[in-house]
Amino acid sequence: MSRVVLVAAGTLAVLGLARPADATLNACAAAKKLCVAKKAAALLKCHSKNEKPPAGLDPAKFAACLQKAKNKFDGGANPFKGCFAKLEAKFGPGNCLTSGDTAALEDMTDDWVDAVVCALDPAGGTCSATPTPTPVPPTPTPVPTFTPACLAYGQSCAMSSQCCSLACSSGTCVASCSNGMQDGSETGIDCGGSCSPCPLGGGCMSNSDCVVDTQCAAGNCVCTAGHLDCNAVAADGCEIDAASDANNCGGCGMVCTPMAPNCVNGVCM
Repeated sequence: MSRVVLVAAGTLAVLGLARPADATLNACAAAKKLCVAKKAAALLKCHSKNEKPPAGLDPAKFAACLQKAKNKFDGGANPFKGCFAKLEAKFGPGNCLTSGDTAALEDMTDDWVDAVVCALDPAGGTCSATPTPTPVPPTPTPVPTFTPACLAYGQSCAMSSQCCSLACSSGTCVASCSNGMQDGSETGIDCGGSCSPCPLGGGCMSNSDCVVDTQCAAGNCVCTAGHLDCNAVAADGCEIDAASDANNCGGCGMVCTPMAPNCVNGVCM
């Protein structure tokens, strides 16, 4: 297991120092990658000691070893002493490519270490239990039933069933915003044009066809520059302004710290 720790640490070090052609040269970012590499290596070393025959570590010492490794990374009881916080203080506001991302990378590193331990020792207690999903019967999509030779949009009608859109108003076949088909002046299916704006990913012909904080690009509603869809709800578009949201500063889940609580142009200050 100790060999695994060395190999994993070496791999992380290589990954942390590898620089693709489009990488940004930034001393703060390079130092942060080394923080992650050291923390992962320290956690794997704890697991290695715990699994080493004949007895490994007792539960209390194993837990203490893991906590010590985590505290060096996130600061433990004092977040300002964490590896990332100290680097952000050292380099100063605006000199790190990212800020306030300790929590996200803490979870990411923990998950990676758990996955490695699970792969090497499935009985080690780090394998996530995958619940068997409960089958959900699909909801049938209503299919409009049209009469033969139905009347087109704009034609005269006496009742809705005569219209291809299944909507007759004031003696004229009109577009419907709830029949599951694109008709009339809609730009997407039941949205845009004369209907409510289309959600993120919906069809469009102009920006006015799309919900707030989205725009029309190549026939689809996409996020406007600087906005993000962090709640994965297409209906409310791109609800986050990543340039000023302290809980999503520069990216979803990037929370500013008490040391740099304000988000300015996507950077915690």
